[in-house]
Amino acid sequence: MKKTMELNKSTVPQPITTIYRLHMFIHSIIMVALVYYRVSNLFKFENILSLQALAWVLITFGEFSFILKWFFGQGTRWRPVERDVFPENITCKDSDLPPIDVMVFTANPKKEPIVDVMNTVISAMALDYPTDKLAVYLADDGGCPLSLYAMEEACVFAKLWLPFCRKYGIKTRCPKAFFSPLGDDDRVLKNDDFDAEMKEIKLKYEEFQQKVERAGESGKINGNVVPDRASFIKVINDRKTESEKSADDLTKMPLLVYVSRERRFNRLHHFKGGSANALLRVSGIMSNAPYILVLDCDFFCHDPISARKAMCFHLDPKLSSDLAYVQFPQVFYNVSKSDIYDVKIRQAYKTIWHGMDGIQGPVLSGTGYFLKRKALYTSPGVKEEYLSSPEKHFGRSKKFLASLEEKNGYVKAEKVISEDIVEEAKTLATCAYEDGTHWGQEIGYSYDCHLESTFTGYLLHCKGWTSTYLYPDRPSFLGCAPVDMQGFSSQLIKWVAALTQAGLSHLNPITYGLSSRMKTLQCMCYAYLMYFTLYSWGMVLYASVPSIGLLFGFQVYPEVHDPWFAVYVIAFISTILENMSESIPEGGSVKSWWMEYRALMMMGVSAIWLGGLKAIIDKIIGTQGEKLYLSDKAIDKEKLKKYEKGKFDFQGIGILAVPLIAFSVLNLVGFIVGANHVFITMNYAGVLGQLLVSSFFVFVVVTVVIDVVSFLKVS
Repeated sequence: MKKTMELNKSTVPQPITTIYRLHMFIHSIIMVALVYYRVSNLFKFENILSLQALAWVLITFGEFSFILKWFFGQGTRWRPVERDVFPENITCKDSDLPPIDVMVFTANPKKEPIVDVMNTVISAMALDYPTDKLAVYLADDGGCPLSLYAMEEACVFAKLWLPFCRKYGIKTRCPKAFFSPLGDDDRVLKNDDFDAEMKEIKLKYEEFQQKVERAGESGKINGNVVPDRASFIKVINDRKTESEKSADDLTKMPLLVYVSRERRFNRLHHFKGGSANALLRVSGIMSNAPYILVLDCDFFCHDPISARKAMCFHLDPKLSSDLAYVQFPQVFYNVSKSDIYDVKIRQAYKTIWHGMDGIQGPVLSGTGYFLKRKALYTSPGVKEEYLSSPEKHFGRSKKFLASLEEKNGYVKAEKVISEDIVEEAKTLATCAYEDGTHWGQEIGYSYDCHLESTFTGYLLHCKGWTSTYLYPDRPSFLGCAPVDMQGFSSQLIKWVAALTQAGLSHLNPITYGLSSRMKTLQCMCYAYLMYFTLYSWGMVLYASVPSIGLLFGFQVYPEVHDPWFAVYVIAFISTILENMSESIPEGGSVKSWWMEYRALMMMGVSAIWLGGLKAIIDKIIGTQGEKLYLSDKAIDKEKLKKYEKGKFDFQGIGILAVPLIAFSVLNLVGFIVGANHVFITMNYAGVLGQLLVSSFFVFVVVTVVIDVVSFLKVS
């Protein structure tokens, strides 16, 4: 009997996993000891209303916040998994591969450069996948005429670009990346014909770029967002028409569709989640592929075989029945060596996601994932549960309801997309279509959180679905990271606020998650993410209470000769070693660890804290979900230069400067007063702990001040 070749392989890295578990055991004993010390000493105060007693309560709360956050995080370290795939072992013919719908999302060409958006679209069209099994949709939530114009021009350029990539086996299939240092290996001279064609292609790309940019700058084509509008859908390239023109595989083009859903001032539109659900319905009657690749407009396809790699999981009979999605990491092409803002978020993509993959699967990360369409409609192992009352769940469109039938399934490329289909698609993209349905609740992307993908992934895991994580050597997708304090902080505030809101809702992982089909360790992982703001509260209290104690002459830590002082020293060393163990082995260094740790401390008392505070206030006054600010993805060249030199750019950070300056000054003054007290009395035993905490913050402040001075000189 012929042995079936494996499509994927998973390994639990050793000895690091054993070391993690051993550390958990030792560190947990230390944490329990510290809780005992704090609580037992709390009852020894003669006056519980005294300033020292209050300080003791606050620092106890801060340490408990750290401990609880650490406890939740251990779910991510229990069983990390690393995966590899073997796309060459896919035995089915290309004609038998499952179809894929690629969904690209954009909202504002002023904040999301239109040429970069088109590069993402073109890179998706150029995936190494059967053309008749590929459809690319652009969801333009700004309804901007310039986006439509640019997409039509991109299609014209793609008719030259795709054959060129296929003919010469180009791997870097994003044009902008190909003509940058990222495409150096692909531009190595293959022969004279290649050189001549490459020069011609480069000329055509520059013409396309200039044409689109000039149209926007001149006002020839409206480049503004249209906030109040009817739905508009246009098929830019039809696969059926294309196949009739040429049977040559090199020149075939995938289905390309522009979608702008209806938006009205008096109707909730649910941001990207609403756009995604509208696109699910539109694509359902046009191509209805069983799998969906979701891309943010600034994340282009960098590995043409990423779809085949994802299929190594979706086609594996051991995994496929319960597998909802395959997540790839977010990797950025513009990260500097120092990465002073920690925009790579190494802890998430190198540690947490691998850890969750060993339980029930990683978080749905917003972009770069291959999702099973059916997972958004039902639970695993439950066949057609929604078909008992389809209109109540999905709405009244007969064409869309027909697309849900398993026997109907994928709309083949041989079928021309008629005007009737386009008109029906416009109806599916109207505001009123979801009225009285379960869209955004039980069906499609969830409307309960601004991080629609992450929260939808959480709900999928609650239903019993699983996911996998693949971190390949060559990044499958590359994006552009913010290069200044304002950009990254704004993004971080938005993430933290949304996650905290989810953690404060009735769908939180402690009550709802534990009562669902989600595994307990997976609940801990989601609790770690949704309550990450606990870290900021601990940081804020650590950044204030010890220094205030130095100013007013009371202590919140044990004296040096007290055995409990040694316990605190061990706890600090254990925490630092844990943090370093997650950073340095994953391609980092002591310097890179320090940059990440410093950034985390700065963000902990500013962006993370403010994001969590915003979520709590919104929850109390009931304003959550009303506003969402779009991140600016246009890169300022001057800011980029400073970032590449490792210089902080604090310009425009606004309210974020308040806690940073306040805590910095407080720790500096507290340290000076405390050091002066030691110098006069020559007695350091009672205040050494507070001095060490304040000096640590002061050290961070000094290193940042040096960067600030450099920044001001450059400015």
